[in-house]
Amino acid sequence: MKLYLLVLSIFASGVVTPTWAKQVVDHTQHTVTIPDHPKRIVSLHDWTITVMAYELGAPVIASTGRVANDGSFFMRGADDLFGLNFNQIQLASVHGQLDLERIMLLKPDLIIASSGDYLAYQDALSSIAPTLMFNPEQGKPILALYEELSHWLGEHERFLELKQQYEKKVKRVRGKLAKRYTIPPTYIAIATNRRNGTIDVLKDFGILTTVMDDLGFQRMPITKQLPQGNNRMMISAEMVESINADYILTSYLADQNETQRKVLYDLPHIAPGALGFLKAIEQHHLFSYPRGQVYSPSFLGLNKLLDDIAMQVQ
Repeated sequence: MKLYLLVLSIFASGVVTPTWAKQVVDHTQHTVTIPDHPKRIVSLHDWTITVMAYELGAPVIASTGRVANDGSFFMRGADDLFGLNFNQIQLASVHGQLDLERIMLLKPDLIIASSGDYLAYQDALSSIAPTLMFNPEQGKPILALYEELSHWLGEHERFLELKQQYEKKVKRVRGKLAKRYTIPPTYIAIATNRRNGTIDVLKDFGILTTVMDDLGFQRMPITKQLPQGNNRMMISAEMVESINADYILTSYLADQNETQRKVLYDLPHIAPGALGFLKAIEQHHLFSYPRGQVYSPSFLGLNKLLDDIAMQVQ
């Protein structure tokens, strides 16, 4: 009886793993043994990991959340896209305030965390349950990362089903746009930093750049200057010529009181005269979206954005 209890305690502590487990190499190159089909997943990044796992139908029981202006908790991205809230799943921690005790009480059998936020807590989290570190900004296309996560979760078939539906839609829309453009238009994705007077050029930014690439739009040459593994590069006002694309795409955070016109407010302070110089702005080809919808990797978001881009460029 004592031996039986000892074995149970060892299994519970994660020291011994079940025979039905598989090994996964995460984004920090750690090899982690996880369940083939986890039943109690805790996600420690709301607008990437939670969004993807939820869309795939994986059993996410809890997620990190953020504090709204009224003091309530919400999930960026997951709320925007799916209306997912903390009446449906539990709060694992507030973003940036890791609560190990709360996570332990949730009894997860798999934890997936953003390496950018929680790499320093990898060992502590692994003492609770098998923990995988996910890095959404490493220079890889977001759908490649999404597919990788689907393998981790044992939901690859669902991923392929959603991807096939999306690709059929891309083919239809791209065919219509090809009749309009003899030369593919150029595009750039940016974020403006009014406080420090700079502009971020974004190489891969969630589904925003994915849709434009899939539709055959051409990236501006400056994106090729980004070092391998980097998704953004800060430029000064003197380099505004490098973002003079046919289409400019950006995003804003409504929960931080930003509006769709954020770039239009910021640019005159960063680069005086830019509003009259950039052809995308002159031709009303500046597209600005809620960040939770276009940074979060989801096929629901991809299809919505695809419809919107197709309507605006006709």
